[in-house]
Amino acid sequence: MGDNSLLGGSGAKLTFLGTWSCTIDGKRRLTLPAKVRETIKNAGISDLITTLGQGGCLLVVPQQTLDELGPGFLHDPFQANKADKANRGKGKLRFNLARYGSVNQPDGSGRITLTADQMKITGMSKQVIVFGNWTRIEIWDRARFEAINPPMEDTDEHDLLMADYMGQNEES
Repeated sequence: MGDNSLLGGSGAKLTFLGTWSCTIDGKRRLTLPAKVRETIKNAGISDLITTLGQGGCLLVVPQQTLDELGPGFLHDPFQANKADKANRGKGKLRFNLARYGSVNQPDGSGRITLTADQMKITGMSKQVIVFGNWTRIEIWDRARFEAINPPMEDTDEHDLLMADYMGQNEES
């Protein structure tokens, strides 16, 4: 599997774009933004997996995305050769995703419930950012998100990144 299907899946091409300030209620429920709910509904998705992402966020992906990972990811780590570092790493990742994972079916109000462990391990407060990161949804503690991703002051840095990515930067 050449692409990183955990982050995007190879089934329905879902695109989530945008940043929304949201609040987690006293029962650890988060109302997904209307645009996110619409995308999920239009794709016919009912089950969402919420689990530990990278950098201290929670990752929200359709159940089918994890199902599509297949034997390469869902390989039983007990069958791996102890010298096989790649499979040990996959086993540890699989363990962490399961340990901090939960299956959510958004309720009639579009809410999902986060677990106490998810909130604790990510340092999540009540004030969060729901971030549509192209093929996935990320949930960040607002302060952490803003510290890692400060707002742009102007487009100069962005322009340089675009030029580097497009192979047009003369300084490269």
